[in-house]
Amino acid sequence: MKVFLWRTFVKDYENYKDPDVRGGYTKLTGTLGVIVNSVLCITKIILGFMINSIAVVADGFHDFADSLAACITLVASHISRKPADRKHPFGHARVEYLASLLVAVIILIVGYQLMRSSITKCMHPEPTDFSWAMVIFMCAAILVKGAQALFTIATGKHIGSLPVIAAGVDNRNDCITGIAIVASMLIHQFAGIDLDGYMGCLVSLFVLWTGISIIRETVGPLIGEPVDQEMVGEMRDIILQQPEIMDTHDIIIYNYGPGRKFASFHAQMDSRTDLMSAHAAIDQVERDLKARLHIDAAGHVDPIVMDDPVRIKMDKIISETVDQMDSVESYHDVRIIPGKNHQHVIFDIVIKPEYMAAKDESVAELKEAIAAVDDRYQVIINVDQAFA
Repeated sequence: MKVFLWRTFVKDYENYKDPDVRGGYTKLTGTLGVIVNSVLCITKIILGFMINSIAVVADGFHDFADSLAACITLVASHISRKPADRKHPFGHARVEYLASLLVAVIILIVGYQLMRSSITKCMHPEPTDFSWAMVIFMCAAILVKGAQALFTIATGKHIGSLPVIAAGVDNRNDCITGIAIVASMLIHQFAGIDLDGYMGCLVSLFVLWTGISIIRETVGPLIGEPVDQEMVGEMRDIILQQPEIMDTHDIIIYNYGPGRKFASFHAQMDSRTDLMSAHAAIDQVERDLKARLHIDAAGHVDPIVMDDPVRIKMDKIISETVDQMDSVESYHDVRIIPGKNHQHVIFDIVIKPEYMAAKDESVAELKEAIAAVDDRYQVIINVDQAFA
């Protein structure tokens, strides 16, 4: 069913990494959210007041928050696809993250107000009218919300959109609260225990937790978090497709919002490769990354002297030492600069983020390993952090 909806309402739906196609997915889930949540919101609030149920009214206002969130997501998706301008040279894609924060704030406010009303009813209970029609309606609403949640979460994961996934998770939570409300109605009818106020508190807690969860999921990309390793692997494969490039490292991907990414990378080449060929290879990689991954990239060439016996010897020593070190992820750019009485051995190591505080110990260990072979080697080690 989800593929049918994607194919029907999203133009060129298979090319979901394209920002415009991605916007079509967001528009589909947002429009669906506005329609479904608006209908449920109005109906639940009216029926909730009719039977004097704070839990049903609270659930209706939760649907109102969902509908408002869907509207904000639609607007943010439109703004995020605006082209770069003088004031925003990297585009507007991060607007989606700001929209998520705004949605979270609205949800928290709604949750707080509902909690106050629910506590008031717990302290000053009023009789709630039972209605089988209301039970049937709530069950139907749970089924609709469940289907919407499954579709929205699947779409969000498909295109990698935090706001869409957050909307789907919120719909899933609505199903849980709906089940709790129906259970409280049946308990009140058959056991005579009125749990309406307490169910209102439960709904409010779900609303508040949804807001907190959205904030937690949105703050990460804004501050900076590790990129998708699948994307790093695809980027590496594209780079290494060029025959002149022997290896790549120092891949850094900068996230300026969904569908808007920049990257830099280093490419190792034989030092005997002529400059024009090296430049052409890097240019081709940058074009391929733009066409296939929608990444604006810039490459840097690291020339390697392949037939230097001293470099080959040092490379073996460094490799054997690094293999025994938990802190070092990799090394690269081994270079030998000869002198009259000594030789400079220069190379870079990539330290795992959790070991950066103790990077000096890793450097010292490598220097000792090389000095044990010949103390005439002057070792210079540049420390890199793993960003991808």
